[in-house]
Amino acid sequence: MKKNKILLLIAFLGLTIASCDYAFVVPEEVPDIPSTEDVSFATQVLPTFTAQCASCHKPGGKAPDLTAENAYQSINTAKYINQDSPESSLIYSYVAPDASTHSWKHLSAAQAQYLLVWIEQGAKNN
Repeated sequence: MKKNKILLLIAFLGLTIASCDYAFVVPEEVPDIPSTEDVSFATQVLPTFTAQCASCHKPGGKAPDLTAENAYQSINTAKYINQDSPESSLIYSYVAPDASTHSWKHLSAAQAQYLLVWIEQGAKNN
């Protein structure tokens, strides 16, 4: 009887250890955007807002309105864009990959980098 308990315990421990699954998370690569490359609001920033944010940030929803028609006008204020310190711009810092402020979604490292460089380049409507 004692042998059966020991065998059962060994089998249980063996199955427990074998069932462990280690999901290694590979850090996302942040693109190195050359300072000579102009980041376009229309082709590199707006699609992120449309795909990631506009379902909640829309007319009648949460501010700012990040739909394609209204996004630039909604965020082009000192409240959301800080030209003196782009990293502290609310539109960037609130949804940055390592931010703890936005509980619903965060930008990927690549999306956040393009948004930051766009702000650093003057946040133009291009």
